[in-house]
Amino acid sequence: MRTRSYKKIAVAFSVISFLLFLLVSLPNDVQRKLEEQQNVTGQEQDQAAPKQRPIIKTFFQPLADPDSNEVSQDPLLEVWKDEWEMAGFEPQVITMEDARKHPYYDTMKEAVEKVFKTDRYNQYCFFRYLAMATTGGGWHVDYDTIPANFPTGEATPLPHGGKFTSYQVFVPALISASEAEWTRVSKLLVEQISISHENFKSDMYMLRDLYLGNGLRDTGIDFKKRHRSAFVLEPGEAVKERHVINCERMNKTFAIHFSHAHMAKLYSRGAYPLDINESKIGWSENRGKAIKAIMNEYRDQCKPSAISL
Repeated sequence: MRTRSYKKIAVAFSVISFLLFLLVSLPNDVQRKLEEQQNVTGQEQDQAAPKQRPIIKTFFQPLADPDSNEVSQDPLLEVWKDEWEMAGFEPQVITMEDARKHPYYDTMKEAVEKVFKTDRYNQYCFFRYLAMATTGGGWHVDYDTIPANFPTGEATPLPHGGKFTSYQVFVPALISASEAEWTRVSKLLVEQISISHENFKSDMYMLRDLYLGNGLRDTGIDFKKRHRSAFVLEPGEAVKERHVINCERMNKTFAIHFSHAHMAKLYSRGAYPLDINESKIGWSENRGKAIKAIMNEYRDQCKPSAISL
């Protein structure tokens, strides 16, 4: 019996030794092929996994209805969504409903209604800071601010550690900030109202006060500027003449702020991209179409170059 058991053990040992020999002796090229196949599979899985787009937000609330929660079909807002989507972002619209959720809302409401009793537009400009905080913070732009050569790949995580950063100096056309920073600066703006010497106490002028130090305090806000270029351009800087884009300037900027005032200047110097009879329809009502025309001309005439945050 013992002899039989020894034979079985010997056979089993021989089989295991043979298998180990085959594994050790496997040709290098076969091993390499197996590794390559594993790498390819890993790459395919990475490519199959959807890449999350950075989020860009804008505040929009109909002036006629501060309580409306319906999605607006404003033509300019539609252009805004379309352009930021093409730039690789996920555009989101925030509203008064978001602002009202913030615990600081009642305090801000009391302060802004004292200086802007019936001016809903300028009230909204303050409330958007709270709406940004309640929706998690991040990037915010005016809905007439359109991406040019924005370095989308660097949009997340937020630059400067989430510090409140305004990219058009004190004009709040393009801002990045963490949730906590949006709340902090909301309070700074409200506090500035009571100590400011400005006659018109809009959020932009309160930011300018903070930029100039008219409050004698360190705000911790990063007011961004760039030598010989800009993070945010005006349309007059982006358009040389009618249907001719300044590619060099556009390729060095993140976005264009197509404000009402600067589009009026573009029209006045004959650089407006549409044939508009002001007495009939007016250039102002066609701002969305004009912005889309300029951006299409930019894509046709210019080849974006690499820039960085």
